[in-house]
Amino acid sequence: MKHLSICVIAIVLIGCNTQNKTNMNEQSKKVGTIELVIFDTHPQYSKAEVIAAAKAVNPVVEKFDGYIGRKLAVDKNGKWTDIVYWTDLKSAEHAAQEILKSETCQKFFGMINEETMQFMHLEPVIDVE
Repeated sequence: MKHLSICVIAIVLIGCNTQNKTNMNEQSKKVGTIELVIFDTHPQYSKAEVIAAAKAVNPVVEKFDGYIGRKLAVDKNGKWTDIVYWTDLKSAEHAAQEILKSETCQKFFGMINEETMQFMHLEPVIDVE
């Protein structure tokens, strides 16, 4: 019984260690470029429709080299901010060009009022978590 308990503890510890290494690898990607897009949507789209279309973009953008993560936010007046974190500018610029070819992403992009859109790639200068 004592040997069984030791084996179970060892298996649990190995499993936890593998999980921790995976989390550490994801967290160790350093943000080298922040892609920031601020925009309004066309008035015929609801908040729920915009969110659903934006979520559909995630599986596409996640496949690009250098991708770290993404956040989408909206203020009380309906001004949206889409923030994508990249390891480097080259990866961000490549993805920005290639993603325009994706039919999946066109629905979301079509909701954006381009006259209000501000798009930029930024270099982080302070990074505190």
